Parts: sequence; C-alpha cells; structure tokens
Amino acid sequence: MDVIFDLALALLLFVIIILTVILTKRFSNPWVNRKVIHLSSVPAVISYMYLFTEPYIFFSFALFFTLMLLIPHLKKREMSWFQLKENYGEVYYTASFAALSLLLWDFDRILAGLSMLFMAVGDSVTGLVRSRILKERGKHVSGSIAMFIVCSIMGYYLYGAKGLLLSAVATLAEYQPWLDDNIAVPLVTALTGILI
Repeated sequence: MDVIFDLALALLLFVIIILTVILTKRFSNPWVNRKVIHLSSVPAVISYMYLFTEPYIFFSFALFFTLMLLIPHLKKREMSWFQLKENYGEVYYTASFAALSLLLWDFDRILAGLSMLFMAVGDSVTGLVRSRILKERGKHVSGSIAMFIVCSIMGYYLYGAKGLLLSAVATLAEYQPWLDDNIAVPLVTALTGILI
C-alpha cells in the first residue's frame, strides 16, 4: 500500500513540474524559466523529506527527468525556452537530486532534502535577484546575499546553528566559478552536513 501512495504522490508532483515546464514556454528568458522550473520541484523535495515511505520512486522520477533532459542535448534539439546549448545545468540538477535521494535516505533524508532545497529555492532567488540587477547572466554579490538569507531561514528552521553554517557553505558553493552550481550546491552542502 505504501508503494501505491508513493507512486500516486510522485505522479501528482510530476504533473506539477511538467505543467510548469509547459507554462514557461510563454516566457522568453531561459534563465528565468530555469529558476521557475527549479521552484516547481520544491513540493517534490518536501514530499521526499516528509511523505515518501521509501526513496526509490523519487529516485526513479529524478533519474527519468535526468534522461529526458539529457536526450535533447545529445540530439542537439534543446528545448530552447529553458535549455541552452553547451549548458547541462538542468541535467546536473536532477542527477544530483537523484543521487542524494538514494544515498542519504537512511542516513539523513532531511539533510538530503535541505541540500536540494538550497538549490531549488536558494539558487532560484539568487538568479532572479541577479537578473533584476545585472540585466544579464552573471555572478553578483546581491544574488549571494539573497541566497544566504533564504537558505539561512530554511537551514535554521531545520538544523539551528548547523543550518546557518550549511547556508554559508551552500552560498559559497553557488558563487564559486569552477564547478556547476547544480552539482556544487547540493553535494557540498550534503557532504558538509555529514562531516559536521
């Protein structure tokens, strides 16, 4: 019976994300569209943290999204309203969620979920604030401040002082230029959470 509940929940969450992807087709800025789609995954992450009874269905759906996002890149037929040539960020996003959901379920699924929320919400706020200030894509301290504030609220609520530290780590992981933030934010946050 738990599997039926998880599957029904996953299908509902799947519909929310797919509808968001379809609705963002109406807007012209792919960077903003990506952030809106990021935000549509928040109900799925919260469900992973508190409602799913096992990790496998969430993992399977995240893996499915990863493959469905990778295929257009491989065929050079990106969904142009949110996918960009030579930028696999959305693929890394879903792949990192898939990995964390499976690897941390038994250890600390709240940590896994918080790491995902930092990416889904924190990075979205960063991108939206930066796009208003810079009018083009790029790193700016205003976005990092916005991310830290938003992540601090979530982090403190779930982990107290440890959550504040994780918020700072996530913000630095997003700002650094060497590794795609869709990998860096969730994985560095989770690894730090495990180590402290």
